[in-house]
Amino acid sequence: MTILIIGIIVFFGIHLIPIFALKERLIDKCGRLPYMGVFSVVAGLGLAFIIYGKASAPFVAIWQPIIGSHWVPVILMLPASILISWAYVPGNMKNTLQHPMLMGVTLFSVAHLFANGDLASLLLFGSFLIYSLMTMLRLSKKSNSNDTKLKGSKLKMNRWDGMAIVAGSLVYVLVFLYHSKIAGVAIPLASI
Repeated sequence: MTILIIGIIVFFGIHLIPIFALKERLIDKCGRLPYMGVFSVVAGLGLAFIIYGKASAPFVAIWQPIIGSHWVPVILMLPASILISWAYVPGNMKNTLQHPMLMGVTLFSVAHLFANGDLASLLLFGSFLIYSLMTMLRLSKKSNSNDTKLKGSKLKMNRWDGMAIVAGSLVYVLVFLYHSKIAGVAIPLASI
């Protein structure tokens, strides 16, 4: 459990740097590319600790998931995958939704909290949920304080948005089929 906690602290610690003026000072001092390189390495290291820590954490039951709760991630992970894909393409949905990555991470976290009732899952998915919700709240307040209008109010998709739907759906199918190899836990209905 210690490795998981260290991974969570490292991963979210590096992601909290942009909140403070420290990010701009580091970029001014070191340059954007070196900053991004160090950021990526530290975040990757934190993620590796999270993955290894979750896989090796003892099972400590906190609550018993309700019957049928394994369907929640099966249903929510498709839109979560598409939302996360929209964050990486220059499509209209990125501007319309403003925070598709954080929205996708929120769905991912909620879905997995429904299906898992152990301490390691609570720490892992709970930390992602808290981070994504707090970041969306902070960014919304920041955009409101800057008196900016929503970038997009109409749902108008372009080809990039469509390509992201295809990419997100493909990722969903691959993760669904190989979840036991990726996360070490089989999806109960993957054998159907």
